[in-house]
Amino acid sequence: MIYTVAAITLLAQQCAPEVATEAVVPLVVTESGGDDLSINVNNGPRVRARSVAEGAALVRQYMATGHTVDVGLAQINSANFARLGVGVEQVFEPCTNLRLASIVLQDGFRLASKHYTGMDAISATYSLYNTGTLTRGFRNGYVSRVWAAATDLGSIYAAPAIPGALAAIVKSHTTAVAVPAEDAWIVGQVASTTVEVFR
Repeated sequence: MIYTVAAITLLAQQCAPEVATEAVVPLVVTESGGDDLSINVNNGPRVRARSVAEGAALVRQYMATGHTVDVGLAQINSANFARLGVGVEQVFEPCTNLRLASIVLQDGFRLASKHYTGMDAISATYSLYNTGTLTRGFRNGYVSRVWAAATDLGSIYAAPAIPGALAAIVKSHTTAVAVPAEDAWIVGQVASTTVEVFR
């Protein structure tokens, strides 16, 4: 089923109340476009199952060949299933999927908040969600895509600026700017500190 933004918003309010819907909905739109049967095989294809049973079989098939697989509305990565205490079929359930996303986002925000504040911490949280690092999600464009979705949805007025050290990294894709070590810490803060995304 493809969920509308309104349906995703209601699900997020019911199933992931610890994280603001303004943070969850753009992530879901970016990750799956609202498709609860969406499967992304990392270093492989993006597929859409016709049913949970077919999806679970596909996920198990790809995992058996050594792939990690992103599953469902918020594209929960299979590397997290055991830590989160869920089986493959459970991850396809929309409410469970958003609850798991909430846990992963909260864990990421706790780590990001040790190094950043305000919108920078939220941006680094999105990077962690996508890549497992505080910076790689900026370089691959993921953080910008989530903020663009948030802007399009009216969750925020304008996407925040890329933190200082990362601006050079992003520009390096088109210029000869030196790129710091892959997991270098971001230094800086966006002026706004009034946004409360994680309660």
